[in-house]
Amino acid sequence: MTNQAQHQRRGLFLILPGQCFPMRFVKPWRHWDFLLSEWAPNLLDDQHHQLKLVMMIQSLRSYAKELRTAGAKVIYHSLNNECSGDFPGQLERAVLEGSFSELAYFEIEDGFCVNAIADLAKSLGLNCNVVPSPMFLCSREVFADYLKNEPRPRMASFYKMQRKDLNLLLTSDGKPLGGKWSLDAENRKPLPKTLIPPAPGFPQPGKNTREVMALVKSRFAAAPGDADLFCYPATRYQAERWLTRFIDERLASFGDYEDALTTRSDTVYHSLISPLLNLGLLTPADVIRRVMRAHHRSPVPLNSLEGFVRQVIGWREFIRGVYHHFGVEQSSANFFGHRSELTDHWYDGSTGITPLDHVIRKTQRWGWAHHIERLMVVA
Repeated sequence: MTNQAQHQRRGLFLILPGQCFPMRFVKPWRHWDFLLSEWAPNLLDDQHHQLKLVMMIQSLRSYAKELRTAGAKVIYHSLNNECSGDFPGQLERAVLEGSFSELAYFEIEDGFCVNAIADLAKSLGLNCNVVPSPMFLCSREVFADYLKNEPRPRMASFYKMQRKDLNLLLTSDGKPLGGKWSLDAENRKPLPKTLIPPAPGFPQPGKNTREVMALVKSRFAAAPGDADLFCYPATRYQAERWLTRFIDERLASFGDYEDALTTRSDTVYHSLISPLLNLGLLTPADVIRRVMRAHHRSPVPLNSLEGFVRQVIGWREFIRGVYHHFGVEQSSANFFGHRSELTDHWYDGSTGITPLDHVIRKTQRWGWAHHIERLMVVA
């Protein structure tokens, strides 16, 4: 059966929180029913920061609206409706009512959630179609092939492969622009005392978002963070405007101060797009395309351009591959044989180590810290 014929058959397409990809990625299944649920295991079966919960729920609700506007039939289960039952029951009911034998969903990144969905589908006798995720540029198959040649994976070799495969920042003879694959040594300037980075331009929560904030604050009261502080993009329109503002106002200086640590700015010149990529509101392909288009229109310093590209197509994709191939081993390993639990100081930011306490308190408040704070301070 051809892919076109398969798509024209009616089935159920499951969209999990965090899979709010642009409409072009679900267009082949436009004749199917779409199931979206705030009761999904990757939202409820893990402890998230309240601000992350607001983003996950509001982006899913906004995505349901996108689907309906595009003419799709949407089955939506809100946490506001306690009568909608649990997620397994919701999936079973949708399958039985639609007499579906086919279930499609995008690749799932969370290991525990993959197993939960697969077990549910098997128990319902469904034929599963796992759709490649646009959340990453390097497919799982390509990363597996990379490991055949690099059994001890290194980000440098993976990043070089990515640059070549994507034809990014290369000379006409395939060499790296600037003569080096990584300009990391040019990303280490301290933030001058007189320099104040521009504010990212946080969007004001609208009525729908405020309703989600209230829901999270009451239902997830024990979760870290405070939903009342929510100020992040949570719709595709907001995400695209957010990226535009980063490109226009902060990208040029990103490279110089990428590694800067300061208490004078929470965001410095960082993009803060990792949550938007992880929700599907932006895709890495679109981000890179827009950044390169902006650079060709108005060139930015190479250390900023390469430094940003390295984070998106290098580190982010590399760690995803490592997670899928080595995650189980890494999560259970204990190389140093440590046995002690982390003390409360690690959660309330009272260790007495000033840079560490600053990042912990910042993360408790905003649910976010930039990659140098995560890597060079906390880790």
